[in-house]
Amino acid sequence: MKKQRPVNLGLKDLATIKMHPAAYASLLHRVSGVIMVFAIGILLWTLSISLSSAQGFSQIQGYLDGLFFSFIIFGCLSALTYHLLAGIRHLCMDMGHFEELASGNTSAKIVMVIWLVVSVVIGVWLW
Repeated sequence: MKKQRPVNLGLKDLATIKMHPAAYASLLHRVSGVIMVFAIGILLWTLSISLSSAQGFSQIQGYLDGLFFSFIIFGCLSALTYHLLAGIRHLCMDMGHFEELASGNTSAKIVMVIWLVVSVVIGVWLW
């Protein structure tokens, strides 16, 4: 008798798994949470320097004029936006909405589209 047992996938086999939009939304929600944890450190560091003295404030203003630091701020704001939108979606799911596969996938697509639009607006605003 042959048993149907789970198979451990290697790294090369992970690309063969087809996930639905709700799975991508959940994965992105977790990734945005991790990004926000690192963002807290960056933002606290910049706050500390800017409040230390007038020279520190000028230093942070100089950093904000640079492309690299603007990209970091864009990433932080984009992660915060996605995490907020996906969190609202999860709260709606906790209340009994969007629990079916079709409506869950639709709500995940809507959240991703809104996030992309807001991220573009943030990018235009920063640069």
